[in-house]
Parts: sequence; C-alpha cells; structure tokens
Amino acid sequence: MGKVERNFFWLTAANLTSSLLNAVLFIYLARVLGSESFGYLSYAGTLVFYLFNFIDLGLSTYGMREIAKDRSKVSEFVSNITSFKFIMAVILFAGFAMVNAASHQLALVKMLMFEIAFMCFVSALSTEWAFQGLEKMHMVFVSFAVTPLLQLLLNFLFVRNPGDILKVPMINFLASMPVICIFLSRLKFKLRLFRLDLKIIKRYLSSAIVIWSISVFAQVYNGLDIVMLGLFRSPQEVSYFTVARRIIGGISLLMVFLTGALLPHLSFAYKDDISIFHSSTRKYLKISGIIFACIVIPVMLLGSQIISWTVGSDYLPAALPLKIMMVAIILVTLNLPYSTGLIAACMEKEVLKQACASAILSIFLNFILIPKYGMIGAAVSFVCAELLALGWVLCVYHKKIGIYTKRGGKYGRSNEN
Repeated sequence: MGKVERNFFWLTAANLTSSLLNAVLFIYLARVLGSESFGYLSYAGTLVFYLFNFIDLGLSTYGMREIAKDRSKVSEFVSNITSFKFIMAVILFAGFAMVNAASHQLALVKMLMFEIAFMCFVSALSTEWAFQGLEKMHMVFVSFAVTPLLQLLLNFLFVRNPGDILKVPMINFLASMPVICIFLSRLKFKLRLFRLDLKIIKRYLSSAIVIWSISVFAQVYNGLDIVMLGLFRSPQEVSYFTVARRIIGGISLLMVFLTGALLPHLSFAYKDDISIFHSSTRKYLKISGIIFACIVIPVMLLGSQIISWTVGSDYLPAALPLKIMMVAIILVTLNLPYSTGLIAACMEKEVLKQACASAILSIFLNFILIPKYGMIGAAVSFVCAELLALGWVLCVYHKKIGIYTKRGGKYGRSNEN
C-alpha cells in the first residue's frame, strides 16, 4: 500500500469510527434526555457551533500544507497557529458569553449555550492538522476514535435522565482534553500569548483567509439551494431535496477524505520534485475513479431503492434530483485533484476565484429555475455550478502548472508560466 492509499485508509477509518461513535451517542442522548431536553441541547449546540468558523480561518489547512513542505518547523507552526487560535477563542468566548447573558432565551438554553461555548477552546487547541501535514494519519485516527469513545462512556456513566442535561456539554469538553494535551506535548507546543509575532500571523492569514473563503463560497453553492427552495416551494419538496442532498454529501465526504490524505503529499512534492507531484495527481484521479465506479455508479442505478431502504418510500420523489446531482459528483471527481493541486502549489487565490464564480452562477440560476421547476431546477443549478468549476480549474491548472518541459530526464517548469 502506497503512502497516499495508506493516508486515505487512516483518514477514512478515522472519520467512519468517529461518525459511528457519535451516532451511538446521538441515539443514547435522544433516548435518555427525551424529546424536549434533547431539543434544547440540539438547538443550543447549533447556535454555538457557528462560532467555530471564526476560530480556524483556514489556518489548519494552511498549517498542514506548510508543515508538509518543511517538517523541521512543525513546532513553530503549531505554536504560532494554535496560540493565535486560542486568543481568538478567548475573544469569541467572552463576547458570546456577554451576548448570551443579555439575551432573552430560556435560562436552561442560556446555560447550555454557555457550557457548549467551551468547545471553542477544543477547536482552537486541536492539532490533528499538524499530524496530517506530517502524514501521520494514524494519529488522526487515534484522536477521532479516542475522544468520541471517552465522550460516549462518560455520558453513559453520568447522564441517566433529563435532569442530567447540563452535564452533557461539560462531559464532552473534558473528554476532549486528554488527546489535546498529549498531542500538544508530542508536537512541542509553546503557548505564545504575549510573545506572538503578529507579522508572522499576518503572513499566515494572507493565505489562510483565502483558503477559508473558498470553503465559505463552496458552502454557498452547496447549501443555499435548500434555503431558496424553502422560500418558493412546499416543505415536502424541501424534505425530498434534503434527502438527495444528504446522499450527495455523504459521497462528497469520501472525496474530502482523499483530499486531506493527498494535500500534504502534493505540497511537499510540488516544492521538492515536480514529477512526483504529477504522478501523485494521476494517482488521485485513479483513486477518484475507483470511488466513482464503486459508489457513484451504483447510486445512479439504484437511487430509488436506496432512498426507499433508508428513509422510506414516502421520499421516492428525491430519486430524480439525486440522479441529476450525481452528474455533478462526476464533475467534482474530476475537479478535486486539480483544485487540490493548485492549493498545494500556493495558488489558492485561483481556486477562490472559481468558488466565487460558481457561487454567483448558482445563486443566479436558483433564482431563475427554482420558482418554476422546484427541486429539479435546484439540481440543475448545482450541476451547472460544478461544470463551471471544472472548466475554470482545468484552464487555470493547465496555464499555471500543466506546462512543463523535460530537462535531463526530469520535469521542469516552462518559462511560459
């Protein structure tokens, strides 16, 4: 098994294990707390978790890429990035606590949100991204397996009825700390609250914010369609489209795992040996093709049966938009190897331009198509946005990276770039 395949295996295993344990915890809490208390917990958690987007700001992906290029500086990157994220977490936690205290929510909900907000520090201090940069994906598996397992065991021991609802957020917070502390120690982390060089952080953010913006715009054209569908069509049609979207999201998640496995390898290869960079990109395409053959084709052929088996025959109208959106998954399969290559080559601004263009096209088409064609129009808009994304990325990749000349048996960049 090659390094890329091994990385993909560990990341997939990590996420599948985490998802399974979290699903068991979800079911346990739903049963033990009852619908009312569990509803309060879910509502509070949903509101608070929006804060996490403003802690990372793309620094994890940036740090992963830079560590892959120069592993000798792993402690420096971890210390600088984690210290800055910790400061951001303190500011956001304090601001949120004041706003929460002044809000008119129920006292129970306010207390739940205050406790859940401690997870901001978990988000700030988590360092799985550094081990991804070092291509030690088994450490990511350790984190993703041990932390939810501890959360599950502690909740099982101490949460037995709806009256224990306030124990849940603090249990989840405390169960996250052992792995965080061990990882920070292994990476030789040094907290730099008053010695943090803001010029260095500014340099980090100049690239990280671009990477973060890419994910924001991607969320726009991958999630706004449900919101817009709700404005123009019935709740039933929204539920059908949501089912199709969930299936698409599950398949896309595998591609995200593959991207996480390959980005550090591509970052190092682009800096060190361009021929390895190209061979790794081709390998990425091959693995994507295997995923396509094993998952995408069966879903396209058996979409109706899958929907019926999983959520019931009442949701069978979701089959048609699902099949349409599977065309977009084919485009994503072709797109990701090249967009990941551009990010690895520090050309994330080019990917951001593509993400902006796709988001604008998606919004425009959704406004035109959804009022008349409903979820079918939303599915078509998604395909068009991904088609634009693929064409854009291929053109940029060919212009910026794809022109090479052989020199002495090795690949070298052409002066045409």
